[in-house]
Amino acid sequence: MSSQQNDLPSIPTPFTMPFYYASLTNVGVYYLVPLSRVEPYLQGTGLSPARFGDKAMVSFNFQLYAGQFASGLNTPPEQWGSSGAAITQELELNIVAYPEHRKDQLAPIGYQEFIQDGDQTKLYGNHRVWVPCDAPIAIAAGEQLFGEPKFQTTFKVNLASQNPVRTNSAVYQPEWVETWGFRVDDPENAKTAIFTCIVNTLGIKAIPGNISPITEYGVHDGKLIGCRWNILQAMDTYFLNSGHAEAVKLVLGTSSHRMRKDLEKLIGGCAPVAVQTLNSAPAAIQSRAYYP
Repeated sequence: MSSQQNDLPSIPTPFTMPFYYASLTNVGVYYLVPLSRVEPYLQGTGLSPARFGDKAMVSFNFQLYAGQFASGLNTPPEQWGSSGAAITQELELNIVAYPEHRKDQLAPIGYQEFIQDGDQTKLYGNHRVWVPCDAPIAIAAGEQLFGEPKFQTTFKVNLASQNPVRTNSAVYQPEWVETWGFRVDDPENAKTAIFTCIVNTLGIKAIPGNISPITEYGVHDGKLIGCRWNILQAMDTYFLNSGHAEAVKLVLGTSSHRMRKDLEKLIGGCAPVAVQTLNSAPAAIQSRAYYP
């Protein structure tokens, strides 16, 4: 009989684990949808949909992150990389689910508790339906380490930032750090969109919380696997109601990619129930010049 350690999924070269993020920007949108919408996507996966009342949960989150990398301890300078960091943008379209065979271990919670504080059994996790990404190395890592359904494409972004572009106004505007925009381009034609999302949290009360460690499910060597994603900072959670109709603007594009069709099948006609945002803290600040 093999040991549990030997049953761990492999880590193929050149990857190492864990992976450390140097910075992270993340914005997620959560939907409650009829169970019948998600069930076909979970058939044969070993997963069942998380139930919040009589609803399932679908979410998507856009990530922009940086990682720092070494060229190797004994690598000669002429073989060093041209940069010590890499920047990746990706988006996950998720169904919240749990392993069928562990249903008796679930702790019943509401969707608000799940989004703000997480499921403490860590059985509720993300089944990735699609993961568009713009970095080939991140695509390879996602596929080989975590069994993610990734594909390469481009994005258009207008993210909340403490360094806004000021071409429209010389005066600081709070909307610059409250509004998040991202578009997933069709992988064959960047002029065509899979979808565009604009999130505006201005005027909505933020509740600090941290859902992590976030459980992520995938397939490795034909087997269901899980991993943990730890976000080491409080996130801002915004619970939405009928008075927040303008908080999330989602526009499906004209792309014929299957992700566009799946997005419509999963959340079409459903209103978002929450938004969660994060901009990791700045490591240093450069102030303006002065006359000494």
